[in-house]
Amino acid sequence: MIKSGGYFFYKGMRCIIGAVISFKGSHCIVTASHIFRGTGNRVTVDGRELVVKSILKDFDLALIELPTDCIFKATEFGSAEILETATLVNDMHVIKCKVINAGASLLYLLFPISDMPQPGDSGSPILQAGKVIGILSSVTLNNSMGTAISTAQFPRLFGSTLK
Repeated sequence: MIKSGGYFFYKGMRCIIGAVISFKGSHCIVTASHIFRGTGNRVTVDGRELVVKSILKDFDLALIELPTDCIFKATEFGSAEILETATLVNDMHVIKCKVINAGASLLYLLFPISDMPQPGDSGSPILQAGKVIGILSSVTLNNSMGTAISTAQFPRLFGSTLK
């Protein structure tokens, strides 16, 4: 099943699905765009070859349209609570962190030095109360900080039908 925190392959690399949304009458995977060269890149999702349909460079987000007959779980979204615990979740591991600031488009995260996200964790969903509040974009190892694209931007970017 295709879902938030699952994975796909791009050029032999395992990449993370940040969210699954409805957009313009179809369902799409949302992930970090910095892993791609541009639209038209081919990825393998659940054994199928799909294409990156859209890149929102200003937000480090990419959309991969899903075929109508695939099995997926739509993502539930929440709002970030500042100075509260959050969790980076993907099919490889779970990492606790704390939201230390939430701007209009970015979340700023603090990770424990002993348990930092690794290369390949880009695009991972950040959850609070079981709902996705952000998509991991970058990590700075020297200060244990990370940034995530806030899902608060999603209704404006993808339409008001998102939960």
